[in-house]
Amino acid sequence: MSRRKVGKSLNIAGDTHTHTLACGHAFSTLGENIAAAGARGHRFLCYTEHGPAMVKGMNPWFFQNQRRSVPRVVDGIVVLLGCEANILDETGAMDLSQELLGQLDWVIASLHDTFRPQAEPGPQTIARAWKAVAQNPYVDCIGHLGNPRMACDYETVVRYFKEGDKIVELNCSSHKVRPGSDATCRQIAALCKAYGVPMVLSSDAHFYTDVGEVEWGLNLVRDLEIPEELILNLNYDRFCAELKRRRDIDLPR
Repeated sequence: MSRRKVGKSLNIAGDTHTHTLACGHAFSTLGENIAAAGARGHRFLCYTEHGPAMVKGMNPWFFQNQRRSVPRVVDGIVVLLGCEANILDETGAMDLSQELLGQLDWVIASLHDTFRPQAEPGPQTIARAWKAVAQNPYVDCIGHLGNPRMACDYETVVRYFKEGDKIVELNCSSHKVRPGSDATCRQIAALCKAYGVPMVLSSDAHFYTDVGEVEWGLNLVRDLEIPEELILNLNYDRFCAELKRRRDIDLPR
């Protein structure tokens, strides 16, 4: 792998984690998010609404209808239709079926308050959940792993993600909305660098002005001297190649 470092002038080619008012706790439309991506000079946008276990999360029909309703390209922005699926327990069960996850463009798996393990909650239970998720062929990306409320042995789970061919998200909203995430995200990013686990920088935007707002993450990867090649969404062609490899999706070039 080339050891090219992330330069000061680089930015992401697209945001991999965004929400709209459809989910009940965000405040912009998909059209507004797409316009914001265009204003930032992005090439793509991932639309990743919450799964149904979340309060007011989207039902399966919503995700099925995305493909029939949303064009692949809107105002020059390539739109990837995905989800942020909720992990339900330590078996890695999700709130959307495997069949439906396999039909999407991009699947983020995250731990929220919808996590209800059968065993006593704690770092070991959470690590078991991540191990199971790492083996799920329809999960592309691990969402906001650095949430201290869901802490675990990060080195162990990063190794699971390496073995399971997963991408780890550096969530650039976590430092604002999940207290203590600065230190955990730094630890996770360093481990991903050490083990060669690919990452993406995402905004987790819940309002259109936050789409593409990842400067916090860029500063982190610069500080840790993470090779540019490990941050997949810094380069559109690299991200396209990853989607082709994972899901046999040919995105417009």
